[in-house]
Amino acid sequence: MITSKTRMQGSSVVITLPPSNGEKPTPNTEYIVEYSNDGTIILVPKMDDTFNVEEIGVFYETDE
Repeated sequence: MITSKTRMQGSSVVITLPPSNGEKPTPNTEYIVEYSNDGTIILVPKMDDTFNVEEIGVFYETDE
């Protein structure tokens, strides 16, 4: 089991994520953070909105 310790950096709490089996988080990746009542913190990589497109009607299909 890999462990890490929190530390203060200014007014923010920082957690350093060590590599595991050669894998590590990609730098400058934005995450969605979810805090659970039991103290669990879940980090999910934020994905681009696939429906946010510039071309109007790109998802419409013609009726046959």
